[in-house]
Order: sequence, then C-alpha cells, then structure tokens
Amino acid sequence: MAEKKQGITPYVILIVALTFLCNVFLGEETRALGLSVPFIIKEFGIKGTDLGFAQTIAGWVGIAGWFGMLLIADGLGRKPAFLAVLLGYTITAPLIGFAGNFVQLSSLLALAAIPRNTGTINYMLLAETVPPNIRAFVLSFLNSSVVLAYMVTALLAGWMVPKFGWRSLFYIDALCVFVLVVAWWKMRETDSFLAARAHRESQGKRQRPDLLLPWKKYPGRAFLGFCIQVVYLGAYPSFSPWQTAWLVNEVKLPYVQSTDWVAIWLGCSAIAYWLCGWMSNQFGKKLAVPLFAGLGGCFFLAIIFGTWTQNEIFWLGLGLNFFVTGHYGSGSYAYVNELFPAQIRGSVQASFAVVVGFAVSFVPTIPPWIAGNAMDHISRGFVFPMVLTFAAAGIFLFIAPETARKKLDDVVEEAT
Repeated sequence: MAEKKQGITPYVILIVALTFLCNVFLGEETRALGLSVPFIIKEFGIKGTDLGFAQTIAGWVGIAGWFGMLLIADGLGRKPAFLAVLLGYTITAPLIGFAGNFVQLSSLLALAAIPRNTGTINYMLLAETVPPNIRAFVLSFLNSSVVLAYMVTALLAGWMVPKFGWRSLFYIDALCVFVLVVAWWKMRETDSFLAARAHRESQGKRQRPDLLLPWKKYPGRAFLGFCIQVVYLGAYPSFSPWQTAWLVNEVKLPYVQSTDWVAIWLGCSAIAYWLCGWMSNQFGKKLAVPLFAGLGGCFFLAIIFGTWTQNEIFWLGLGLNFFVTGHYGSGSYAYVNELFPAQIRGSVQASFAVVVGFAVSFVPTIPPWIAGNAMDHISRGFVFPMVLTFAAAGIFLFIAPETARKKLDDVVEEAT
C-alpha cells in the first residue's frame, strides 16, 4: 500500500485539485462578509460588535458540523465526509444572499457554518494521499487556496458590490456543486483509512470513532494539537473580517481601492504559503513556522503602534499578510493531522471541536471590542491576533516535534 504513495500520479493530482477547490469554496461566505462590512453595518444600522457576535453565534452552530463530519470521516470514511461537506455548503452558503434583515443574516451565517467548519477533512484527505517527501509543500499549496480565493473575491467585490450589491457575492458559492459532482464520480477511499479499517476488522471490531483514545494514548500530542488549533483558529480569523473596515474607516481608502489592496496582498500571500512549505520540506517546520510567524507578529506591532502614510500602509499590509498567513499551510490543520495515526485522525479533530470551536467562536468580536467599536481606530484591536501569532512562533520553536518528510502512521500502536 505504501508503494502507491511514492510518486505523483494522476490520482494524486486529482485529489490536490479537488481539495484545493473545496478549500476555495469553504469559508467563501466569510470572505464575502468581510468585504461587505461597511455596507452591512450601514444597511442594517448595527455596530461592529453586533456583526462580530453574529459570527460568534455562527461559530457555535458550526461546532455541530465540525464534530459530526469528522466522526463520519473516522466511522464511514474520508470520501463520505468530503461529499457531505460539499453538499451542505452548496446548499447553505448561497442562501445568505437572501437575507432581508440582520436576524436573517445571522441565522443564515450560522446555517452555512455547519459544513464550512469542517475544512480539516481536506487536510486529512490530502495528507493520506500525497507522498511524504512532498507532503509539507503540498499541504501548504492547499492552504494557499484560501488567500487566492480571497484575492479573487476581493477583485470581484470591487466590481460586483457597487453594481449589484453585497448580496451578489454569496451567490458564487452555488458553483461548489461542480466540485461535488467530480468528487462523487472520481474519488476513492484513502489507503490509510482502508488500512485502519482492516486493522480493526482483524481484531473482530468495526472501524469507528474513538473520542477519548487520542487523550488516553497520546495525551501530550493531544494537548499540543489542542493549543495549536486554538492559536491558529484565533489569530488570522480575528483580523481578516476587519481588514476592509480598517482600510475604509481608519486608513480612509475608497472602497474599490481597498478591495484592490486586499487582492494584491492576498495574491502575494499565496507565494508565502509555497515558500514556507518549501522551507518546511527542506529545513523543517521548527525553523520555517517560527520565522514566518515571528515576522508576522512584528508587522502587527508596527501597524498597531506606528503612524504611517497610506503608501506606507500598503507595504506594511503586504508584509503582514505575507508572513501572518504564510505559515498556516505548514501549521494549523496540516500539522495537527500529522501528529496522529489515520485510525483516530478524525476523532482527534472531533474531540477538539466543542471546546476549541467554542473558544475561537468569540474571536471576530474581540478586535472591535478592544477598539471600543471605534471603526476609525479598529487597528487597536489587532493586538489580539498579534499575541496569538507570536504564540504560534513560540510553540513551534520550543515545543512542537518535527513532522516534515516523515511517513504518517495508519493505526494506533497496541490499540485495543
């Protein structure tokens, strides 16, 4: 079974493409929301913390999807879980565009969060398919899809929102149905899941989720993975929804120019994912991740405490997005999935879902709260993602074990 993973086959390329496109769509509604903040606040007459809390509520509801889909991944297989995510998102995300008031918007955001919060399945599927010698780079390539999608959405927003309104951005998600059709037709179950299921069957047991086994068998890794998930799911997601509001309200850019800046920043950030992934493959994650996260934290420091011209803000924002997002492809979901055998990989994420999901659901509300709802000083709230970014650098530099270029385990040793 291992020999099948030594080369880059057409099937490996297909899985890379499918997971990449799935990542493009998952979270598209949050990007559309972030790019529409000035219009939504004006139309519904709400405060920044109101919109942030709506996203917090969506995070609470999304825990159900994160928990449920990952149990499916360990119980029934990676393919059924992947298809369920795609189907759910294709149906729920476009509905947000039909919101007629703030209550409806909040409710529809929560509904779409159920499939959206399960993006970790993409990383699990890819980690179990690609050869170990390129896994860190390919996982980083997968994560770059997020910023590339954000770049495209920003460019579309600059054209579509003034013409058709902010709701038009949400209708794009209906195109996810094409990814669903190809995955249903062409995808097969991963070898790692099949090996784990065969191992269980040889013991006379069914392959099923086991939420406690990660903590019983690997308590140190479980705690480390838990902390990494909190840090990563709290850092950039707390900054990203307020980036457009920062540029429009504080930096005083016209809306269309702000979307152009965000598009450029995120397009360059895609290169950061590839660079950090390459460095992780060559020199290890314990070097690459702290380097990118540490520099990203320094750019946060400069923006929060410095006084800059618009031209200088452009370059600072570029550096911030480049270094803060670049290490997400080597850390975050990609790294946590590598810590555990395939037999419990979904259960690990599911066991984190409730507590981590609840903790990070508050992060969109924290920056405007720190800034006292003063949108013209929203950068004061960026102290929160700055602290978490420095924390990620410290964790990988001093605590996290190296996983780059190492073969992943399929089954738990001496599992009973």
